[in-house]
Amino acid sequence: MSELRAAGSPYAREFTDLLQTLKSRADCSYEALARRSGVSGSALQRYCSGVGVPNDFDPIARFGKACGADPRELLELHRLWVLVDASRRRGAPRAEPAPGTPSAAGPTPIPAQTSATADTELAEMSVTLPGIEVESAGSAVNSPVSAAELATSTASSVALGSEPARVPFRLRLRHLRRWPVLVGCLLVVGATVAGTVLLTGGRPADADSPNRPLLSAKCRFVAMGHQDTCVRELQLLLKQAGLDLDVDGAFGPFTQMRVVVFQLLAGLEPNGVVDDGTKRALYSGRVKAHPWSPERVDRRVREVFTEDADRAGGIAKCASNLDPLYSLGNTNGTRNWGVFQLYDGTLRELGGTPRKALDPEWNIQAAHRLWARTHDFRAWPSCDKAYQAGASKSGTSKGPKGKPEPSATP
Repeated sequence: MSELRAAGSPYAREFTDLLQTLKSRADCSYEALARRSGVSGSALQRYCSGVGVPNDFDPIARFGKACGADPRELLELHRLWVLVDASRRRGAPRAEPAPGTPSAAGPTPIPAQTSATADTELAEMSVTLPGIEVESAGSAVNSPVSAAELATSTASSVALGSEPARVPFRLRLRHLRRWPVLVGCLLVVGATVAGTVLLTGGRPADADSPNRPLLSAKCRFVAMGHQDTCVRELQLLLKQAGLDLDVDGAFGPFTQMRVVVFQLLAGLEPNGVVDDGTKRALYSGRVKAHPWSPERVDRRVREVFTEDADRAGGIAKCASNLDPLYSLGNTNGTRNWGVFQLYDGTLRELGGTPRKALDPEWNIQAAHRLWARTHDFRAWPSCDKAYQAGASKSGTSKGPKGKPEPSATP
């Protein structure tokens, strides 16, 4: 592992920013991520703080997956790692031959080229074979050689059984230490082209960015904990889609919840990651939610739960604040959906889906079917306990059909 700061790569800051963003979104300690990824916590901390970069991509890939990075983010991590690693290799000290030491072939040692010359060689890779110098029998001037000429000359030399010194020209591999840099640059070009084709259908990623800030390079990463104009743009678009929230420019749990619900309504994977697909769906304007008001939700709950209307209304308010588009995540990766916060497993039992659960009518009717199994609210233990505590403080408890009963508490 080498020092990022010592490498002086212009991409080092961008690389560490992305690592820190992924860790922040995962909301886990380095020790927890170490257990998930199999990479030591101290190493992960060094990568994220910009102290070092691994010599291969595998630890970074495992860290990204442990943080829940999607394929696009893993591709971006690889691109930045290649750039940082290539810069580090280019800046590493190069071993020079001792003064006055003749080479094996006899010619005078060629001085090390400057970085500008190396860039020129890289730019001419399509014309000459990289890393190979062609010399004529009596000249030290380089000239391009085609693969066909190389093959023909080599074959002729072998067929005639001649010594290498008698070949009309000879090949001398030069500056092999530049190969890692060239290979790194080729990987960067390949990753960039592949990313462009896969993510944008062959169009530049920022082709329509001027009027769509979320698609600009500035807003490439929008995630939990960010507070800037990119988050504000995201919140405005969510609000325009019918998902009510405060437009304050701060990406908190409520904003992420709205992103999850929007993704579900748009037919995307509801993972809360603001990726390019989510951004384009927001700008398309295809999703227009028309949720019920809290008053309408409360009224419908009481109409359906005639057996214990007040209690049902209190539990619905506790579970979702009567918001039909409410969704909370659980620590095991599942979620609860809608007015009565029906759990993924419960939805399957009731023949529903998360999309159905966002329909307040279906959600309320499904919750009533769940209640009818036992004729109590044991499926919502926390909210039922909170409701009972509130009823006790008021001096009454609610019995069937919402009629006040004497409290058991003096």
